[in-house]
Amino acid sequence: MEVLLLTLTIASLAAAAGFGVLVWRSRVEERRRSAARVAALAAAIGGADSAMPAAADARPVPVTSMFETTSGGAVTGRALMTMTVGAALAIALAVIAAMANRNHAQPVAATADAAPLELVSMRHTRDSSTLTVSGLVRNPRSGAPLTRIAAVVFAFDRGGSFVASGRAALDFTVLEPGDESPFVVTVPDVADVGRYRVSFRTEAGFLRHIDRRAVRNARRPDLQVSAN
Repeated sequence: MEVLLLTLTIASLAAAAGFGVLVWRSRVEERRRSAARVAALAAAIGGADSAMPAAADARPVPVTSMFETTSGGAVTGRALMTMTVGAALAIALAVIAAMANRNHAQPVAATADAAPLELVSMRHTRDSSTLTVSGLVRNPRSGAPLTRIAAVVFAFDRGGSFVASGRAALDFTVLEPGDESPFVVTVPDVADVGRYRVSFRTEAGFLRHIDRRAVRNARRPDLQVSAN
């Protein structure tokens, strides 16, 4: 990530310098052409004054078409300036996005080695083709603060094939070390379920957890439960 940020920074500086040189050269060329037009016009006016025709009906030489000024140089300079600003903004946004992603990834690295969650209790109920799994999860005292945890239930049929899944956020948004939170997950349209598995995750990915249920054998015989 550091290499990426360094590369984007160098590219931003190089692009800004390159566009700055282009704009500078355009402005210099525009000034040079303007000076040439003024000099040519001054020379034409001086020549006309020194060679006045004797005849009264002599017609002046039209000079408008020769020294007509155009705004092409100014337009080009403004276009290059617009391109410079747009390129600089685009590269700056890319750098900011990369830095934001790096900062967002820092809490993930900080909690990767934290103590796993503890599944304190869990039960399930069946209502027609709907499976509802509820329980209690605890963040151990040696754990790290966690936010926006979701419980995920994966349902499998009696042959072990995946059937469906359900997901629901814990009742408490923030789980400090030592805190507990209940959860309720509903998996609809699962008529034939042989077992299910419960996991916990955040926006960064799945979290490790340990089955701490005191009575693990008090389960309904129609379903096999996997807490990992």
